[in-house]
Amino acid sequence: MAKARKQKGEGGGAGGGATVLHQKLCVSIDMESQLIYGYTEMKVLLADNDTFALHADNMTIRSILVDGESVEFDYSPDWKNEDNQQNWSSVSCLKTAADAACSTYTSALNREAVPHLIVSYERSVKSITEQQLEENSEKHEESSERPEEHGGKPIQTSDDKIVNVCNGSVVEEQKENGSEKGKENGIEAENEKVKNIKLVHIDYILEKAETGVHFVGNVLHSSSQLRRAHCWFPCIDSTTQRCPFDLEFTVSTDLIAVSNGDLLYQVLSKEDPSKKTYVYKLNTPVSAQWISLVVGPLEVLPDSNDISVSHICLSPALSKLQNTITFFHDAYSCYEDYLAAQFPLGLYKQIFLPPEMTVLPTSLGASTCIFSSDILHDEKVIDQIIGTRIKLAYALAKQWFGIYTSAEEPNDEWLLDGLAGFLTELFIKRFLGNNEARYRRFKANCTVCESDVSGATALSSPAASSDLYGTQTIGSYGKVRSLKAVAVLQMLEKQMGPDSFRKILQVIVAPNRASRTLSTKEFRHLANKVGNLERPFLKEFFPRWVESCGCPVMRLGISYSKKRNMIELAVSRGCTAKATPDSDNHTNGDTRESDAGWPGMMSVRVHETDGVYDHPVLPMAGEALQVVEIQCHSRLAAKRVWKSKKNTKIDGSDDNIDVSTQENRTSVDSPLQWIRVDPEMEYLAEIHFHQPVQMWINQLEKDRDVISQSQAISVLEKLPQLSSAVINALNNFLNDTKAFWRVRVEAAYALAVTASEATDLAGLLHLVKFYKSRRFDSDIGMPRPNDFHDIPEYFVLEAIPHAVSLVRSSDKNSPKGAIEFILQLLKYNDNNGNIYSDVYWLSAMVQAIGELELGQQGMGFLSSLLKRIDRLLQFDNFMPGYNGVLTVSCIRTLARIARRMSSSICLDRICELIAPFRNMDKPWKVRIEASRVLIDLELHHKGLDAALLLFLKYVDEEKSLRGATKLAVHVLRLCQASITHVNDQISLTTLIGLLHLLAGAKAYNNVFLRHHVFCILQVAAGRSPTLFGVPKVVTPPLVVQDICSDQHTKADSSIPQPSRPQEPSTSTPSVREVLPTSGPAKDADNISNCSERRNVVKIRVRLTASSSKASDTDHRGHSHGGRNENEVGPCSSMSVDAPMVGAGTEPLNVSNHNIEEQNSCHDRESRMSATVSNAKLMDMHEVSKELQCTADSRLDVVPMDQFSPAINPMGLVDKPGIQLEVVSTSYNGNQAPESMNEVEIKERKKKDKKDKKRKRDEKRDKKDDPEYLEKKRLKKEKKRMEKEFARKQLEGGATPSEQQKTVKHSGSQEILPPRPPAAAVRAEPAPSQSAEPVPVQSSEPQVSSKETTVDTARTVAKPRIKIRVKPLLRKPEGS
Repeated sequence: MAKARKQKGEGGGAGGGATVLHQKLCVSIDMESQLIYGYTEMKVLLADNDTFALHADNMTIRSILVDGESVEFDYSPDWKNEDNQQNWSSVSCLKTAADAACSTYTSALNREAVPHLIVSYERSVKSITEQQLEENSEKHEESSERPEEHGGKPIQTSDDKIVNVCNGSVVEEQKENGSEKGKENGIEAENEKVKNIKLVHIDYILEKAETGVHFVGNVLHSSSQLRRAHCWFPCIDSTTQRCPFDLEFTVSTDLIAVSNGDLLYQVLSKEDPSKKTYVYKLNTPVSAQWISLVVGPLEVLPDSNDISVSHICLSPALSKLQNTITFFHDAYSCYEDYLAAQFPLGLYKQIFLPPEMTVLPTSLGASTCIFSSDILHDEKVIDQIIGTRIKLAYALAKQWFGIYTSAEEPNDEWLLDGLAGFLTELFIKRFLGNNEARYRRFKANCTVCESDVSGATALSSPAASSDLYGTQTIGSYGKVRSLKAVAVLQMLEKQMGPDSFRKILQVIVAPNRASRTLSTKEFRHLANKVGNLERPFLKEFFPRWVESCGCPVMRLGISYSKKRNMIELAVSRGCTAKATPDSDNHTNGDTRESDAGWPGMMSVRVHETDGVYDHPVLPMAGEALQVVEIQCHSRLAAKRVWKSKKNTKIDGSDDNIDVSTQENRTSVDSPLQWIRVDPEMEYLAEIHFHQPVQMWINQLEKDRDVISQSQAISVLEKLPQLSSAVINALNNFLNDTKAFWRVRVEAAYALAVTASEATDLAGLLHLVKFYKSRRFDSDIGMPRPNDFHDIPEYFVLEAIPHAVSLVRSSDKNSPKGAIEFILQLLKYNDNNGNIYSDVYWLSAMVQAIGELELGQQGMGFLSSLLKRIDRLLQFDNFMPGYNGVLTVSCIRTLARIARRMSSSICLDRICELIAPFRNMDKPWKVRIEASRVLIDLELHHKGLDAALLLFLKYVDEEKSLRGATKLAVHVLRLCQASITHVNDQISLTTLIGLLHLLAGAKAYNNVFLRHHVFCILQVAAGRSPTLFGVPKVVTPPLVVQDICSDQHTKADSSIPQPSRPQEPSTSTPSVREVLPTSGPAKDADNISNCSERRNVVKIRVRLTASSSKASDTDHRGHSHGGRNENEVGPCSSMSVDAPMVGAGTEPLNVSNHNIEEQNSCHDRESRMSATVSNAKLMDMHEVSKELQCTADSRLDVVPMDQFSPAINPMGLVDKPGIQLEVVSTSYNGNQAPESMNEVEIKERKKKDKKDKKRKRDEKRDKKDDPEYLEKKRLKKEKKRMEKEFARKQLEGGATPSEQQKTVKHSGSQEILPPRPPAAAVRAEPAPSQSAEPVPVQSSEPQVSSKETTVDTARTVAKPRIKIRVKPLLRKPEGS
């Protein structure tokens, strides 16, 4: 019976300290009512507390027995909790919606990890085990009295554990009492362990299950979704909890139940003869996640090659299954031979179900695997063969590494995933060819280098694995992590050798190994002991490649010295990881810069005229910029170069030398053929290598390695200037039948890319000529009937139409010849007499139509193209082809044509044409593709917000879990491609709808849909689609307000202006002070517009510790955005005390800037000192930039005469909170400094003339503008009033109360010596003066007063206090 609900945390962690030693699961399934009646029995080793916890959800618990006694339990499933309704009132924008998604997702994952079923039992009640223990103790006492009756034989307890209660008491009878007590303590400890083992029996009912197991028609199947096993049977649902299982399933006699382990027997039920019970036993300890079940009218096909494998599917797919699994014994025997061990999990079962039933394409289980039947194929289909074989081989490898051998901790899951991928590539190499394996590995490494930019891809980092609740394996980041894990293990194999690496894997899977778990630490130990790798190397390798992110980026260039016969290799090493984490992506400090480097040396392979030489000379650590010298072994005979003496330059070069000749000179005048860096892929690195074009051509034509050929093609197709030699090399490679077909396809696409008007569309001509030479009848000029016997040639020819469709002429449209060629192929396609299906062949042609840019000239072909597409649609509807591939291509092409020609084609008409393909009677792939295409059209026609609303509608209508996931993945890609440049905003209604989907039952039943919906919200807010770095408590980001450039001119003098909130920054602030361009100095109150051109002085400022402390303690909100216009008198320049940052790299262009150091007076415990560390004049295109700042300290009032006694004899003071005025050095823009050359002087004069002329024209145009005249009059009136007010203050002086208040607040301030009158200070004239002020000439620059505001992006501390300070001159010597 249930009692009052307790807190879930009372039961402890996962299992509440309990450990399941063995579990038995008995289930009776009613397919018609979709009911599951079941019970489970668990032998649980309990802790010392009186409660233990289990995971159970989505079911009704009927009773719980512990050792046969009924106990109380607390059951609180999530599906019954109605208080989980979220309140989205705080969501107002994209960022708040993303924060709400983070909070919702992490809280849901936390709730799922917490046990829902807490069982309480009383220790005072004697259990079965305790009674047996008492009997054992009584027997022990009797045996002590009559030892001859027992003879020291062990007594077996009910839990199959042997406890020797006698323990040789006769022999030890005469020993000391201490040893007897020790033995008694050992007996008590063993008895205590047995005493804590309980037999837990749970009866439950599962009604209409929607997650964990799924009822689809007359088929029931489970899924290996993350933490969903407890949704169909009680267990401890944790990857670290493993135990053996006994499984019994009672189903109808016309159905078959397939589950884990070996099938012991099947027997008719005694109570109901119409039902049959299947009994399975799994002796290998596994976690509950790997328990799987499939019930249905299944067809079982035993493997014909005498291996313990059964292939199972529904009746319609049986013929395809027979053709698909003919290869499987190759993979099975390959793994057993390589690992020197038999398959450890008994009978292996592969079940193939329709795709609309499955949750994933592959759902793993212990000794079972559930696949989608769309990977099955018959003997007529070619394109599906390679993909299907790799998927089946990978699932079998996961049985060895992932289920049989599992990860010890979540941080170790990368290792098992990588080992499974390593085994799969071994199968690819043996049975699909070495070229296929190397090509796939090269492309996978390129993908990893492009994506390994943040800490989310760190393999063994807790922040990227254990802290992500298992979601690190879902989505694009999960794929990148898997590819990276395989690459890291292959690097280790290269270091230790293939034989040593094979021995390590054999040790791991050996049957006599004590533990069935594997950790990174243990694997590292095996690499040292078995692989003979040195400890210092491993100490650097694992932290750099496994525990952190980023791949090396190598940029290299060569120079050949003919005199020394030496190659000089310039190397620049970088890292793909971001050096500075992005705060908006919630990244932490897991990224590492490239300064640390990577262990090992990278090889350079030099192909010379006399041979090939490897040089391991590139260090992966040390200096980032290096020059490496490589000695050449070959020499060329000396050749005399004849040069014409006419038309030569001063340096001896000739004007008539062709550019291509100069590029090829290195290869012509040297013994080098071509050079390769890291040819054996010993490192996971991104390599950018620069060598002459002819060397790339030599590499493409002469190197037989597929990676070398692919690298050469990728470089040649990106050349800015294409020569006929490059195009001919690509064409020759395309025609080479001995080359690998995938690289030939790359050459075809490269010819399409290089085809342009500059090359007379030579690439297009070569493509058409190649296709016609293979497929056309030369006599009649028409395509011959299809013949696909040559499989590699089939793949190359299949790619030609798509490559032709990518060719563009000068007007960015497809050439007329390309359109006619593709239309001709569609019109005259004939598959009669061909034993293979042409469904993929036609699909490639249809997709090529979608890539065409018809333009005005191609509009005449539009009707013919649409007729061909319509004919193919009708044909595939009446005679359905393989998996609806042709219909999917037609729908996709129609949508592309509609998007590209939306001005002439009605999108609504296209949507009406595609909408019927969403009906449930259509094939699953067709239905999903129609939904995706309609979402694309909605995005193109109405924007991202409308597309998201349509996505929500389709997900709600979609019944299949996998279909909803595919739609979410598609929308995520649309967001990633559109969110950076879309102008429309996502509405609040859409955001709320996405959040409801994220927190709803549909997402709970499908963890993959939920994860991708979360990623959609993150990408929409400009973040990475991952949980990595998401804090547990998500706080909304600070809203940064922009300050207008003319804020100070519009601000009223009496109203404080709002200031920008500061953001903490660790960088040193840089201040640029504004210089007037030319002419007489303006008054201090005249504030220049930011749009005017100014010369700029750059100043670096450093805050001392005391300043930071004061800014934290004294911030009271006194900041003002604008200047106080009522303050009196000008201020002179201020010197700032800071180290000269960057003095070595930034030359000082301002002469005679001997600015003295001083300490400014501040409030208590607040002191900021600085110097002008580096002042330089910026060039004219930068002088318009103005950087304003406010000091991070607070100045309680200081007497004015302490700063400028000559100008302010009355001792006027500043009021608290007045801003620091900007130091401004006057400079005549027409007078260039000494460092400027004559060209710069002329350019500046020209620009000044143009500016003056432009200003005169603007002023002349505005003379008749009444609005401009009124503004000018108000400005003059305001200026006159301010001067009058200043004059009155100077005449009246400060009041005694103000002076007394000033002294009170600044009593603790130090008194600075007065500034001598000879200082070069430009003062504002008194109001009584009628003449313009004359600047005082001195060696120092003239100074005027300017205003400034805080640069919030570069200040250090958050509090912002305004001060006003005056610099002093150095005291005369001897004073």
